[in-house]
Order: sequence, then C-alpha cells, then structure tokens
Amino acid sequence: MLVLLAALLAVVGVRLVWIQVVQASELAKTAQRQRTRDIVLPARRGSIFDREGQPLAVTSDAKTIYADPGEVVDATATASALAGVLGGKSGDYLPKLHKTSSFVYIARKVDLERAAALEKLKLHGIMQIDDSRRSYPGGTLACQILGFVGVDDKGLSGIEKQYDSTLAGTPGRMVAERDRQGRLIPGGIVTAQDPVDGQDVYLTIDNDIQFKAQKELAGAVKKFGAKGGSVVVMDPTSGEILAIASTPYFDANAFATASQDAMRNRAISDAYEPGSTMKAMTAASAIDAGLFTPQSVLKLPPTLTIGGRVIHEAHARGTVHYSLTDIVTKSSNVGAVKIGQALGKRRLADYFGAFGLSQRTGVDFPGEAKGWMPPPSTWSALTMGNLPFGQGLSVTPLQLARSLSAIANGGTLVTPHFLYRQASIPATFPASPEPVISHEAAFETVKMLTNVVREGTGTEAKVHGYEVAGKTGTAQKVRPGGIGYMSGVYMSSFAGFLPAGAPKVLIVITIDSPKSGLFGGTVAAPAFSRLAAFCVAHLRIAPAASVGPTGDVKTTASDDATKTTKSTGNGRVSPEKDGTESDD
Repeated sequence: MLVLLAALLAVVGVRLVWIQVVQASELAKTAQRQRTRDIVLPARRGSIFDREGQPLAVTSDAKTIYADPGEVVDATATASALAGVLGGKSGDYLPKLHKTSSFVYIARKVDLERAAALEKLKLHGIMQIDDSRRSYPGGTLACQILGFVGVDDKGLSGIEKQYDSTLAGTPGRMVAERDRQGRLIPGGIVTAQDPVDGQDVYLTIDNDIQFKAQKELAGAVKKFGAKGGSVVVMDPTSGEILAIASTPYFDANAFATASQDAMRNRAISDAYEPGSTMKAMTAASAIDAGLFTPQSVLKLPPTLTIGGRVIHEAHARGTVHYSLTDIVTKSSNVGAVKIGQALGKRRLADYFGAFGLSQRTGVDFPGEAKGWMPPPSTWSALTMGNLPFGQGLSVTPLQLARSLSAIANGGTLVTPHFLYRQASIPATFPASPEPVISHEAAFETVKMLTNVVREGTGTEAKVHGYEVAGKTGTAQKVRPGGIGYMSGVYMSSFAGFLPAGAPKVLIVITIDSPKSGLFGGTVAAPAFSRLAAFCVAHLRIAPAASVGPTGDVKTTASDDATKTTKSTGNGRVSPEKDGTESDD
C-alpha cells in the first residue's frame, strides 16, 4: 500500500511539475484569453465641409448589435423581435442565433433611436456596443465628389478614399476582463489606449454652386433627352474646383443601392473627343507662335480633302476670306485645319502637350483618366486634318477646363484641386512654373472668345452685365469599339469663363447624346448662362472692364503660306520660314 501510494503521489507530482513549470506560460496565456476581451476602440472619423464650413459628410453616434447565441432563450421569438425593430424578416436573423460562436454580429451602424427601442425589449443574449455611422446631409449633393465609406469606416471612393488616412484617425485598444457569459466586468480594465480622432477636411466646393450646377445639368439632360452629362466649375486662377458633377446622381446615404454608372465622376474619369472647344487652344498656339494675329485673313474653300478625308463645315458655304477671329467665332473646321497646317506637326504637338491635353491634371481625386492623343511620330496628313478641331484625341472635361484656364489667366497651367484646407492649414497646389503661352497671346485669344459669345456660335451663353468668353463644341461620338464615329450621336458642350477681363469662374458643360438638340451653342450654352449668372451673383463678383475690340491688323496670311513673323510667344517654338511643316 505504501509503495502504491508513493507511486501515485509521484505521478501527481510529475503532472504538477509539467503543468506548473513546463506548460505554465502557455496555460497562463490561455487563461488570460478566456477571461479577457481585446476590444478595438474606433476613432471618430473627421467630417468633410465645403469652403464655407457647411457639412458635407459627418459622423454621428450609433450602436452595433451583437448576440451570444448561447444566452438566447427563444431564438424564434428573438428573431421576430429583432426584425420588428431593425427591419427585414425574422428568417434573416435565425441562422445567426443558432451559431455556436459566443459573438455574432446582428446589425452594425444602428441609429440610437432604434438601438434604444431594442434595448427596452431586454432580449436575452442580445447586446450592444458603441459605434458610429457616416451620413451625408445633402443626400445626392456632391455625391460623386464625396464618395462613401464601408461598414468598417474605410473610404471606398471619392474624397473619402483620397483623404482616408487623414479622416480616419487612429483606433484605440482596450483589454477588459469578462465573466463566463462574456459580459464585461465593471472596473476590470487591464489596459487601455485611447483612439485619436480623424481630422476634418475642408473642400474648395461651394455648397450653393454645387446645388445649382447639379440642378442645371439635370435640367439640360432632361430637356434634350440626353444620355447624361457633366459639369465643372473652377476658379481659373487658382485651380480651386467650386463644383463638379455628373448625371445620373445617387444618394450617398444609400450607396449600396446605386449603380456603378451613377457612382462615376465622369468629369474626371471619362474621356471624350472635345470637338470645336479645342479650336481655342489651336488659335492660341498660332498666335503665341507668331504666325497669326486675330485679324490675320485666310482664304477658306468650302471643303478640304486631307488624307483621303473631306473636311466639311457644320453649315455649307462657298469660298470665304475669314480672319482668325472669324474662324473662332464661326467655328470653322476648315479654318482650324488651316491653322494647324501652318503650325505644323511638331509645333502643334508641342503646344497641345504644353496645354496638358490628354494628360492627367494631378487633381486630388482617385481614378482620374489620362485621355489619349496619338504619339507625334505616328501623325499623318489625316491626323493633321482632325486634331486642330478636336477630333482624333480624347480629354476629360476637367482636362479641358484646365487647358482653357491657361488662356483665361494669362498663360499659366494650374492644378485643379478639391482640398481647401485641412484643420487650420491651407492647402497648396502650385501652378506649372513654365507658361503655356505668353500673356499677350492669351489676351488676344480671350478677345476672340468674347466675340464667340457676342455674335458667334455661343450667343446663348451671354450673362447680363458681364462679358463672357467661351467656345462651343459639337463632337461626334466614337463607336464603342473605338473605330469610326456613331451616326447622329454627339457630345454637345460649352466651355467658357467670366468676367472675360478678369476671370473668376470657368465652367465646362458637356451633354452626352442629346436627342432633341445637337449644337453645343443651343444645348449646353443656355445652362452655362444660368449657372454662370448664379455664380457671379453668389460670389459677388463685379463685372470687369471689357477686353475691348480686337486690335489693328498685324499679319495677313494666304491660304497657301504664312507671312514670316518672329515669334512673340514664350520661346517654346519658333516658326519655320514658310510657316508650314511637313506631315511626314
């Protein structure tokens, strides 16, 4: 008996040594895991405001509802009660209540009212923890700009994604003791690290201008039975985006029900052939190169045949003698091609590149499209027959706005941006140090663009009391396969700025595939006029001095050659002796 007892005690001793010495560390960790809960303390996401401090995206308190299925007394009755308060069907909750886990999410981001109503029911096994939810007071207002966040409060699109690290903050951590039912023991905190809330972000967007822009865009799309459209409102001197939108819109508070089509910010993510709005850049380039002045006269035949393609005008006419101002004012395709031929392949490519065409603008927004322009080495005679009037290349509306800004502000290529300030620190987005065109060339081009609105194709863009500079565009849409153009389907647009003498607002409106209209001057220009009038009134912009009539004739060019003129531009290019360049 003594030997047997000693043997048993030896076994127990060995086992105790094994547990208390060899396995001590591992078992201690297991015990700690069993009696403690590691809880992530979410940081409060920073809010997004417009430039005047109006809330665009805010974070409010909410509750997350969870269950311990082992503590649920009557799963069927509990599921029915959950459905009555949280919505849905009881069948949606039953599988969760039958799980073997001790922690199952029932609903997240529940508003405080419903959470309080649920708590009053005192359902066994149903518990709540603090949470927060993201909401957008404007609903559809600036929806494509703001984007949205996921259930974990991570930015998934738009500004929410672009500045996610700034807005999100840093979550905290708490390790707390719990009882055998998994409930936290009051005062049983082991360690705690407080979360650091995210920073607020202020955008360049103006709430009122954004609302008006969306209203006018939607009205134009509806009136002309269009497929969609986009609008950009920007300060051409600073690059601050005052409004930007695309149709259709969606409610950011219910983004899960929105289509992918509605979520796209087309003004930034979709490229198109700009058509005649490009003639502003073509004319500005020729003036900067010293090839023409606004009064230079060219002889224009009714059509041009280049590379086997016949270039037509929008309206048939005979042979005319148009000044450069007339070409821009009347939006002559033949005239634009003549200007392009005078510039030549190398210079035209150089200037278009300097204007930032078919290049990303650097805007602080995810998913910007690059656009496309054929490499100059591949240009043929046919290429030179369509690029000068906006065919054969693609740009986004924002890229077009940026390029036109260089004409409006005297030759500087600015960086479009949404960030106005972060907390109390103003945002800085430097402009390009290299001027696109000379100040003189920009001024002369502005004078021509005001003539477009005074008496040309853009008369419906007029704003009472203000001088407007702008250009219409009516471009054929490329077929889905990328080869050829769709018959009878167009992108109608108007791009302009005011006051012409000291621009503060630049607007680009594009209407996609209008059914009951065609030309940019009749489809997009009226919406521009109403939106521009609202902007100058809302921002209290006084009418600037008139840019005046175009000056005296300095250069005259025939249809065959251009008079040799020393460039008065920025030194980017210099004219050839005969003012033309081979297409080879």
